Amino acid sequence: MRGKYILAYGSRITESLVRSRSGGIIAALVFSTLATGVLQICLPLELRQLRTTPNEIGLTLSMFGLGMFVFEWLWGLIADRFGYGAPLVASQLLYGAFIVAVSQVRSVSLIAAGYFLASGMMVAVGPIARSYIGTALHAHLRATGLALLASQWVIAEAVGAGVGGALIDHFPIREVMLVAAVLPLVSAVLVFPVFRGFTIVDHRSRQNEVREDTAVAEPSVVRVLAITASLVLLVQVGLGGELALLPLLVTNRLQLSAAAAGSAMLAVGLIGGVLLVPGGNASDRWGRKPTMIVGGIICAAGYIGYAVAGTFAGVIAAAAIRAVGAALIWPAATAWIAESMPRRRHALYMGLFGEFENIGVTAGPIIGGVVWSVAGIQSAFFAYAAAALLAALVAAVLVQRREAPVMQPGRALAQDLDSRR
Repeated sequence: MRGKYILAYGSRITESLVRSRSGGIIAALVFSTLATGVLQICLPLELRQLRTTPNEIGLTLSMFGLGMFVFEWLWGLIADRFGYGAPLVASQLLYGAFIVAVSQVRSVSLIAAGYFLASGMMVAVGPIARSYIGTALHAHLRATGLALLASQWVIAEAVGAGVGGALIDHFPIREVMLVAAVLPLVSAVLVFPVFRGFTIVDHRSRQNEVREDTAVAEPSVVRVLAITASLVLLVQVGLGGELALLPLLVTNRLQLSAAAAGSAMLAVGLIGGVLLVPGGNASDRWGRKPTMIVGGIICAAGYIGYAVAGTFAGVIAAAAIRAVGAALIWPAATAWIAESMPRRRHALYMGLFGEFENIGVTAGPIIGGVVWSVAGIQSAFFAYAAAALLAALVAAVLVQRREAPVMQPGRALAQDLDSRR
């Protein structure tokens, strides 16, 4: 009966996301994400042209992750204090400005500093967009909306890298970066009208009304943060390790070309991005906890597939399986975290969620490298499979199952549309 009830509102749910402020945020940020993809292909090639050493290249490129780690929680804190709109617009303007700065300097140290600041401005979209979407959308749509945001990040970044690589074949790298610097400004222009008339006070008032109607008990912050850290670190260890070691698995173990490794990475990005939205929808329909459990198990199967693959086709099949698992567990975990965090400091807590991501992505390659040095590269993927199974176990034991509210769906579904009036 409950499933039929949800399906009856399917068209209204889709309309709410597409026409709402949440949908506007996701659409506006596409341009900024394209710029990130372009920057990530331009910087390594620019450093190579400057004839920097491998150590200097590695240190400079590491500034991208360091910038996210340092600034993500801070943007969440700012959003809690000043609202979502102004900080998001400011971050996009600053992001474009620092891309311009990076394109104009020739010192490796200045490039590293500019890249650090650029990534610190870029990362504002994480806590701000996740916090708004995670609190504005109805429970039957929340994971779908967050998955659509993540899908936009994955696909637009991959497209930006591809387009940037093609442009570099015909234009100087610095000119390509200057073009990329315009894209965050486009996002800023589009975000401004999306948040016109929005106030954080009204937003919190609406959330308090919905929480009173649904009567959902709020778990302790410490417990939620502990579970969040466990889930995010275990999931991101594998995803970060995959990004680092998959090209080496293809070229070293399978003895294939760099082009084949690049094709494998493109396939991973595109398959994962496309599947995120249906994965989020599955979480909205089946519930957060069971979706996380199933997703963790399927992720583990994908990593095992990588370890035993003997052909390029086997690698792509394993990538597809892993993408299905990640598409299930990641939107469900993100939605559960967004629902569980206190509303008063919600953006800050979503920023901390992003910090756990950053740590996991950093630790994944390190753990994989240690295991690889001891037992071979295949064993590294078995280690990632074990981490995914542990994530499923954490979800099964520690995550409390919640039933989404059923008695007031019309009011909740209309909430996000009403906020634009």
